[in-house]
Amino acid sequence: MRIFGKTLSYWKEYYGGIIIGIIISVLIVILKPNISHWSEFIKEFSTIGMCAFGFLLTFLGIILQGDSEAILWMKSRKMLFKRFVSYNKRIVKISLYLSICSYVFGFWDFELSNRIFNLTECNYAWIQQLLISLFGGVATWFVIDTICFINIFYLLIQED
Repeated sequence: MRIFGKTLSYWKEYYGGIIIGIIISVLIVILKPNISHWSEFIKEFSTIGMCAFGFLLTFLGIILQGDSEAILWMKSRKMLFKRFVSYNKRIVKISLYLSICSYVFGFWDFELSNRIFNLTECNYAWIQQLLISLFGGVATWFVIDTICFINIFYLLIQED
């Protein structure tokens, strides 16, 4: 089945994660979260993000610099290898973004910011909800793309 000349698998791989992330982000806004309930999750996500960041960059470095028979065979599968590298780069960027946001949001003193900027209670809650929903949406995108990356990796290492 083709949509605008592309297969359903293409649309799932390239836009599935972001679409599901947007849906989750909207659902989080509808639930009206409070930062106090999410702060521990956000703080701890930096560990996951930085581990994924380091692992994926190391993995990509080994694959790109390697010249073993298995790695050369993987590189010979041009289309899958290009998808593999593209996914790797995207997940690395997302994990870096999430890790930085995790540090900033996790240790930010929202009460102090509220007093400094003299926000109304409505604006203060809206800003928190926006930040939490963006973080939750991007985290969902990260998880979905990581799953797709693993699937591409297994396709890449399979024998013809």
